[in-house]
Amino acid sequence: MARPAQLLRGLRHRRAHQPRDRRMAVPQVLALLGRRARRRLDRRAMEFLHHRLLHLGRLECGKALMLPAEPFRAKRADWLQAAAVAVALFALYAATAPRSVALEDDGLFILSSYFLGIEHPPGYPLFVWIGHLFTYLPFGSVAYRVHLASALFGALAGGAAWLCARSLIAGRLPAYLAALALGVSPVFWSQAIIAEVYTLNTFFFLALVFMGLQACPPSTLAPVSPGRSRMLPWMALVFGLSLSNHYPLMLLVAPAFVILLWPLRRELLSRFGMLSWLVIVGVLPYAWMVRRSWQALPISFNGPLETIQEILYFVSRAGYAGIDHSASAGWLDRVRFFEFFGGELLRQFAVVGTLLAVAGFVVQWRILGRRVAAFLTVAFLMPSAVLLLLLGFDYDSFRAHVFHVYPLPAYAVCALWMGLGFAWAVERYARRPWHAAVAEAALLALIFALGARINLLATDDWGARYAQAVLKALPKNAVVFVLGDPDLAPMAYFHMIEGWRPDITMYEPKGMILGNRLFHPLRTDEESSQRILDEMIDRSSAPVVFTLGTYPRYAQRDHWLYVEVDKSSTDPQQVTVDIPEEAVRFFEESILGVGDTNAWVAFIQGELRRHYAMLLARSLPRGQKLDERTRRHLDLLEKNFYGALGIAEGLMANKDGYSAGVVGAFLDKARDTMPSDAPKEHLSRFFYIRGILRGNLRDSPGAARDLETAVSVWPAPSNPAFKALQDNYRRSGDEAAAAAVEERVKQLKRPRGR
Repeated sequence: MARPAQLLRGLRHRRAHQPRDRRMAVPQVLALLGRRARRRLDRRAMEFLHHRLLHLGRLECGKALMLPAEPFRAKRADWLQAAAVAVALFALYAATAPRSVALEDDGLFILSSYFLGIEHPPGYPLFVWIGHLFTYLPFGSVAYRVHLASALFGALAGGAAWLCARSLIAGRLPAYLAALALGVSPVFWSQAIIAEVYTLNTFFFLALVFMGLQACPPSTLAPVSPGRSRMLPWMALVFGLSLSNHYPLMLLVAPAFVILLWPLRRELLSRFGMLSWLVIVGVLPYAWMVRRSWQALPISFNGPLETIQEILYFVSRAGYAGIDHSASAGWLDRVRFFEFFGGELLRQFAVVGTLLAVAGFVVQWRILGRRVAAFLTVAFLMPSAVLLLLLGFDYDSFRAHVFHVYPLPAYAVCALWMGLGFAWAVERYARRPWHAAVAEAALLALIFALGARINLLATDDWGARYAQAVLKALPKNAVVFVLGDPDLAPMAYFHMIEGWRPDITMYEPKGMILGNRLFHPLRTDEESSQRILDEMIDRSSAPVVFTLGTYPRYAQRDHWLYVEVDKSSTDPQQVTVDIPEEAVRFFEESILGVGDTNAWVAFIQGELRRHYAMLLARSLPRGQKLDERTRRHLDLLEKNFYGALGIAEGLMANKDGYSAGVVGAFLDKARDTMPSDAPKEHLSRFFYIRGILRGNLRDSPGAARDLETAVSVWPAPSNPAFKALQDNYRRSGDEAAAAAVEERVKQLKRPRGR
């Protein structure tokens, strides 16, 4: 047998819990050889394993070093360190939060919080309460104050993540990594600086995880003590409160907590009545919401909820059935969503962190035990993969952006896995304590850089600038019909909260959001609501304008940022183009040549770009030389899908007419620049315009093919391709096909989920 020094020099550096076949695991080879006498050898166990046929020692399978020695009980120092994480994250969010209203649901939540109104289904009453309290802060704009509510709960979620990681992993470095990486990850950071419910939802989730781990620690540690069941009433109350914030996501992760609390199943059943009452106490904000809806409120989605059917329709989100389960969505859309989610998962923790999370997922089954590992796995899958299977979204960049915040509980689990994977890697590979600290700092810097690039460079003020441009351009004493999130929310914020343009009156044509509704949307059929709207417009002596829509009963004066109803004619095809200089400057500064990374903003910019291009092409004088400004606009617009599509559409409506070849050339440019993730309604519009062009050229079969493609890509009753296809079949004498198209439209108009 070789001498000890010769033998030990050939060994790999391993820790006591890192055995491998035919290897020797020793804590410090050099120290054993006497080169570092100052190190005490008795601090770590030394093991000798089998080497070929020679038995060199006995393997003692101790517990892995990354596990706590006993169930974690937070001490004062732990609470202080979790609080330090929360304070650091809150400072970051407060410094980077927009000072004014942003897009997405930001404006709606600010309005609901300020007026203590009713938010969009299912209502989110708890966040509305909290947001309302924050509006009383004595500094900043109202928008910034409500943003701080999201910032606070984002910071608290970071502190809760620190405590969860400490409950799973020995040592504080992995806990700091998990908490701070989640806090500065791109999506979580983006939701912590605007008025949204997702940071509060993540905080509730992580708080329940921490309490559940206190009640039922990992099975490899000490058994559950009877006193730990005192957490159950608190968990029931917090779970009820979480349902008052965002019940769909919390119900999705509820099965995971059944797995976590399985050792306490008998006590859960014996105390089921009391725990159920605590959950009911937590959801009482919904009762307040219903009672509050009976009052006259400036912001009240769907108006008074006075019957059981109306309450269930609102709380169950039945009005979103057509969005959650689109008629045009298929398995290809789901596959693309899974690809998108995979890319987002890699991006959240800068790839390296995600790979550590994969390692944590693998080793959790051995380190944490099957129960806790299964809990984390189910909690990850339910708000991500399972949710994707349940939803029927059309895949495009806009709806992918809508979805990308839903898996935040899954990202929180991924952060815990990353901490576990980091602890495993440190125990396996780090030779000095400072190696781990340097590696963690480098990884956090990488994740922070990615999150900062997305959130610090984002144009959060674009929605505010757009709303201000529209409000400045509106005629005096105008009656303004606003349609939804892009225009209604930011415009209503400046008009109703900051006092801009007190001379105008804002309405929502569907009667869903603003309190001055013309009819109750849940009690009025479509025909009656349209009649009421028509009568109101007919009676109005003030200018009537639509921001992101048109009115088909009269002629129009199109000013790009808004369309004014022209009652001098009942011909809707009579359009007068008049874009004021202020609007042109806004187009040049905020639309032309601007490509926003935020898919929500990019969607609105695309619509405005197409509309401007259409008006520009529609008003071009044929045979005359273009001025330099117009030529520059056209040159830039034709390089963009929406711009080229709008030019083609505008040329077809030009009163002087343009050759089919010129229109076809712009359609070809639109096809060449078409994004792979363009919304289906925009893809449908491309085929619709090309179908109309072919119909004008007497190419009936070609027109039918393009129009059939248009309606199959986007089978919505509002798709104009349905009527064009029906007219095309009638012109060609195919009445049966025209009747079939009419029947398809009737089927699509049938109400769903109501």
